[in-house]
Amino acid sequence: MKAPTEADSSLAAGEGGGGRRSYPFQYGRDSVITYPVTAAGVTTRVVEAGSEGDVLVCLHGAGSRADRFTPMMPSLVKHGYHVFAIDFPGHGVADKRAEIDYTGAGLAAVVEGVLCNLGLAGVTLVGTSLGGHIAAWVAAQRADLVKSVVLIGAVGVNHFPERFQTPIDTVADGSVEGVRRKLGFLVSDETLLTDAWVREESMINTSTGAREALQKVARYLNEGVNGERQDARLKKARPNLPVLLVWGSDDKWTPLEMGREAQENLPGSVLEVMADCGHAPYFEDPDGFVDILLRHRAWLQRATG
Repeated sequence: MKAPTEADSSLAAGEGGGGRRSYPFQYGRDSVITYPVTAAGVTTRVVEAGSEGDVLVCLHGAGSRADRFTPMMPSLVKHGYHVFAIDFPGHGVADKRAEIDYTGAGLAAVVEGVLCNLGLAGVTLVGTSLGGHIAAWVAAQRADLVKSVVLIGAVGVNHFPERFQTPIDTVADGSVEGVRRKLGFLVSDETLLTDAWVREESMINTSTGAREALQKVARYLNEGVNGERQDARLKKARPNLPVLLVWGSDDKWTPLEMGREAQENLPGSVLEVMADCGHAPYFEDPDGFVDILLRHRAWLQRATG
């Protein structure tokens, strides 16, 4: 199947925010199951929704966790997807030990191990921010596991300028005030920023080992990602891999210029821009994000080498 033409659709999902429906941060949790999986010596948590259909495996960004994807899961299941989300080491309720490898290689090894342990193959990896870097990494080296990738506000397939990088201690700050500032920077719609969401994020990111783990992740994000970019590797190893890029028009963490660069670096990729969304458009406008996936579904599910 021929790849779609370039689709820089700034009106794709909720033009100007009109008619867009946002959901509470905990929406969808009553429709998922969660369980531990051990891979590459790390015990992590998987959030799963649905039981059959096209498989999506979601990878979050630095300082986030698998739950960030749950608001879009009910709609995905309704449309016939089987959805998984994984806590990276040092995040959510995954292990946060000091000796864990928090670099791209270490995170990719955990993702590969989870996929293998769950018997998943031919999946679409959906990675946001740092998770996009890891999705590209796994896709480049495991054609047997990954059929396509969706990269949301991603790093690692473009240059990550120092002016856009977040100080290490800011990423690792789990205080209520620190979390509120970070989440306010994450989303375009500040009405999503509730006290309950801030408290839950703060409690998780101040749990034992979290600060030290997040410092290591942030250091890799700022100092290691540019040296381990995956765009050239992905282009060489998987030239026919469907790559869908999704960016929020108001992204402050990885601004839209990085999305346009990623599209140039990955020939054949498609860029969708979600209007009035920040760094987490799948969270701010779950229905709009699902609509984008559905429009590109046949292409993303085609057989590739």
